[in-house]
Amino acid sequence: MIDITKEMILGPVALICLVGLIVAFRMGARVFHRAAVPFALALFLSLVGLTCWGENGFAIPAYSLMLVFPLIAVELLALNGVMLLIRDGHVTALSGAPIAGAFAIAILYTLVPQAVDAANSAVIDAVVNLFALEGLWVSFALTALCLCSLAYRVAGREMVPDRAHPFDFILVHGAALAGARPSPLLMDRLDSAYTLWERQDRQGVIVVSGGQGSDEVASEASVMHSYLRDRGVPEEQLADEDRSTTTRENLELSRTIMDGLATGSPYRVALVSSDFHVFRCLYLARRMGLDAEVMGSATRRDTWLRSIVREFGAVLADNLWTFVPVAAMWVVFVP
Repeated sequence: MIDITKEMILGPVALICLVGLIVAFRMGARVFHRAAVPFALALFLSLVGLTCWGENGFAIPAYSLMLVFPLIAVELLALNGVMLLIRDGHVTALSGAPIAGAFAIAILYTLVPQAVDAANSAVIDAVVNLFALEGLWVSFALTALCLCSLAYRVAGREMVPDRAHPFDFILVHGAALAGARPSPLLMDRLDSAYTLWERQDRQGVIVVSGGQGSDEVASEASVMHSYLRDRGVPEEQLADEDRSTTTRENLELSRTIMDGLATGSPYRVALVSSDFHVFRCLYLARRMGLDAEVMGSATRRDTWLRSIVREFGAVLADNLWTFVPVAAMWVVFVP
């Protein structure tokens, strides 16, 4: 009789999930936007089952590789908060929250276990384990988004559209301005859009999307329009969406413009934004029914560090359901 162990089951499951994520990414937006979160969650649960599931329930061994994820999360959160603090010159909610999060995760996996052992309470131990497991998922998910961002950066450099079937529209998501000029972040997005437009033999309409912030001298769309026009994009191949203030509005209001220009014909759109931002652009666009692919523009290191945590918070808020399967696993772990 064969003695089936958890390694014999969960090991192949974890490998299948990892390979599935890679294959789905290679297959493009149509597949990846559906597979990314479920496969990442299944991979996490499999790894937890392999490394932290013992006879006495859930426990993270001191030598466990799973502790790499909280360590990465603490470093990213702390760096993000400190950089925002330096930029703003004083503590704000944007800088205070990630610093507090870094301290909370660090304490959760260092001092709290010692306090729980001293309390010698099964109830307290179970509750702390729930927080530890959910915190592990948050740390793993943040690391996964960072890797996804880097993957989109590489893919963006290599993206070559089919010239026989080019994108009908190239939608550029707006970002903060530097006076009356694009900021370095926004310029990177515009340059990537221009490169994509050239790669498809200058076909398609470039839609620039972004309203005017309270601290901006003009709408982001108008500044983006001028920048691309000065680079040689004809006026008839530029369309402005100058009312949006969020990513979702970028997509919704731009879709109205693209629907009007397409006059009822089906169309394909390439969404161009920063590498840390394109995953959220992708799943929001696909949920809206847009036939969209994404191109991630490379982001400078300091800008990436200041932005990735905020982006992760937005992605996590859109996927709160993922905490439920993790909690269900905790129920299984409770001895």
